Amino acid sequence: MKTVPLFPVICVLMAASFELAVQEETVNIGVIVDSTSWSGKIAKTAIKLAVEDVNNQSQLFNGTQMFLHLQEAQTPIETLSAAVDLLGKEVVALIETQTSEAAPFVSALGEAANVPIISFSVTSPALSNQRFPYFVRMAHSDRVQMKAIAALVKHYGWRNIAFLHSDDDFGSGAMSALRDALRDLNSEIVYTSMMPSTAQKQTIREELYKLKSIKSSVFVVHTPCNLGINLFMEAQKIGMMEAGYVWITTHEFTSLWDYVVNASTMSSMQGLLGVKTHIPNSKQLNDFTERWERQFRLDNPNMKISELNAYGLLAYDTVLMISQAIGKMERNARLSFLKPSSSLGVLGNNKIKVFQQGKKLLREIFLTNFTGLSGLVRFDEGEMYGSCYEIVNVVGKSYQIAGYWPSNSSMFLKALPPSVGNEGLRSVIWPGGSVTVPRGWAIPSKLKIAVPVTGWEQLLNVSFNPQSNETTISGFIIDVFHAVVKTLDYQLQYDLVPLYGGRASHDPYELVRQVYLKKYDAIVGDITITSNRSEIVDFTQPFTLTGLVIVAPTAIKDEANNAWTFLQPFSPALWATTAAFVLYTGVVVWLLEHKTNPDFRGSPITQVVTLIWFAFSAVFYAHRERIHNNLTRIVIVAWLFVALVLTSSYTANLSSRLTAQQIAPLINGLGEYKLGYHGSYAGSFLRGKLGIADKQLDQTSSPRAYEEALSKGAKNGGVDAIIDEIPYVRAFLSGRCGYSMVGRTYRNGGFGFVFNKDSSLVQDFSKGILNLQDSGELQEIEDKYFKDSTNTCSNFQEYATRLDVVSFKGLYLITGMVSSLALIIFLFQALYNYTKGAMLSRQEISIWEYIKSFPMYLHHESIK
Repeated sequence: MKTVPLFPVICVLMAASFELAVQEETVNIGVIVDSTSWSGKIAKTAIKLAVEDVNNQSQLFNGTQMFLHLQEAQTPIETLSAAVDLLGKEVVALIETQTSEAAPFVSALGEAANVPIISFSVTSPALSNQRFPYFVRMAHSDRVQMKAIAALVKHYGWRNIAFLHSDDDFGSGAMSALRDALRDLNSEIVYTSMMPSTAQKQTIREELYKLKSIKSSVFVVHTPCNLGINLFMEAQKIGMMEAGYVWITTHEFTSLWDYVVNASTMSSMQGLLGVKTHIPNSKQLNDFTERWERQFRLDNPNMKISELNAYGLLAYDTVLMISQAIGKMERNARLSFLKPSSSLGVLGNNKIKVFQQGKKLLREIFLTNFTGLSGLVRFDEGEMYGSCYEIVNVVGKSYQIAGYWPSNSSMFLKALPPSVGNEGLRSVIWPGGSVTVPRGWAIPSKLKIAVPVTGWEQLLNVSFNPQSNETTISGFIIDVFHAVVKTLDYQLQYDLVPLYGGRASHDPYELVRQVYLKKYDAIVGDITITSNRSEIVDFTQPFTLTGLVIVAPTAIKDEANNAWTFLQPFSPALWATTAAFVLYTGVVVWLLEHKTNPDFRGSPITQVVTLIWFAFSAVFYAHRERIHNNLTRIVIVAWLFVALVLTSSYTANLSSRLTAQQIAPLINGLGEYKLGYHGSYAGSFLRGKLGIADKQLDQTSSPRAYEEALSKGAKNGGVDAIIDEIPYVRAFLSGRCGYSMVGRTYRNGGFGFVFNKDSSLVQDFSKGILNLQDSGELQEIEDKYFKDSTNTCSNFQEYATRLDVVSFKGLYLITGMVSSLALIIFLFQALYNYTKGAMLSRQEISIWEYIKSFPMYLHHESIK
């Protein structure tokens, strides 16, 4: 048998064991970085320092060292290639430092290899842990940042926003996040501008001219740094960095101001607001900043040093988070990798290896909870928990902090720490050096306002003075307009253009359409708010009472000369109901008293007369019959109460009819009467809503036409009544006697001022109208033009209406129930006594005889 030398075998085994031990003492971490960018340079230095600290502090289990694999990448293709190379080097985690279009593909590779892909620069909500399970975002999503910007918009009351972003996933994801954040704040994105990240100056300038023509002057800029700088330099050249404009930049641009903005570019950004992540100050942060600056000089000797920003701090905390997550895994766990499957071979060219403990490491990462240099590092449902943003304002050669926005609050804070302070922002210097908060939209240079001239002078009156060649416009509507303009906190320039004739002057929809076609900017006139008109224009809050009413002539009634006036207070139904209850109450009293009370006995005629006499005399408290039964007393008390209310009401109504002349409308309701109306709205309402035939309708045009048509009457070519909107009716009745409003009110939208669709003036005018209502000024204007006809016609009183059953049905219900209950109790008592007497007499009688003899028992006199 051939023997094998033991010494060579032992040497080979020891070498293999040593190699395995060396392999187990190293944990590989991959980093993709772009050293040509400022954020890449900052993050690279911070990551190197973090790995150095981790290895020096032996935070990993069994003294394992962290080994860093760096790969450079500038383009998405290079990034994807670098990820494949790193995943083939058995890395347990891959840090992606760039905002790249390749991030979704890198995340998909990480999921296939069970390797967490960690990024502190990808903020688009489109990339999330729910979509890519192995993707870990160390930064806050744009959903959080856009809430901060929405709070800023709300704070200043801006309603219309323009959003400028790069034409990629980085920009589109943020736009949807901002739209969601603005949805509940009565604000919206009215314009979106997309530009390539490499857009040239000519392209930028063309897009800025488009922005200059829109109605909003609040611009949110979410672009890479180089595009943002060129944007503001071009904006300054065409006058868009002047007073009235608002520019807000997001964290991606604001956090790099110190590195990329020089004196010339800073001058083009004066008054700009920026949002960036707030980093709480600490001793550890100050110490690390000094180390970072020294290392940054060594790594980049020819570059200017600026302050350490959030990118560097998040990069440092990312390495610490990975080391802590690995340290929390089982102490004796062995990190192992498998060869790729065939599917991975296609993606990674057979380089990618599958990390067996990747799922466990991912779970430990999401359970992370520590305070790093950037603040609290903790995850909630796959996203970073908590945040605070600084609101900074460019002033001079630098910027100042205007306030803070913590994610757990809707307010801005003035003082540090962010948990302490007053609501609001410090004073901001806006573009053009203005300290006045911009309105967020450009006030038109001069509005062209149409004023339709009608025959209603109290509403709108246009007069022309040929000597001075001046046109004077007055009336209720124009006074309300001037009063609202005075409530505005800015100067509104406008020209009032009277429209004397033509189709547009008489057809409200055609006139509204002229505003839609931009021929006029607004309408001040008697335009009713309707749904179809609101589809093409915007209306303000109504400034008049709403509704249509009927006006009819009234006849003077002298009730004192009417022989049957005494019957008028009660309606026939009420007279009949009262008589019925009088008789019913008399019958009940007679039944209760007949057996024991001699006043209610005698011949049949005597008893009937007594029954009627007692019931009617009780109404006037004139009955003299004595009452023996307690049930009768209860019935009488209830009836006397009803009688008291009836007689009081009758007396009041009759007195009103006899002491003064009355006015009463000659019609009641619409019926088959001939009706006059004014305007297209009233006509379409009568035909469409009420179904009135054309033969019953006659259009009128002015108060004089109203009066003439009503005075003639339908038989003489006029009308029986007019149905029109309340402002017209009030103008007609002002100072006129012999007419009154009758019937119900048909509600409508009322009069409102008309503006172009989505005009920012609508909300300001509506607010001004409400202020006039609250202050009572609107009522004063109404009193000036609409005199109360009831005061003018003071010799007459309103027609006293008849009282009906419905007014007293509660009283009749009470007395009816009391009388019926008393009668039922009496019958049960009588039946009980009758049955008891029959049993004592020991006489056997049939059921029929028993029933027949019971009425005789009730009639039988039981008086000694």
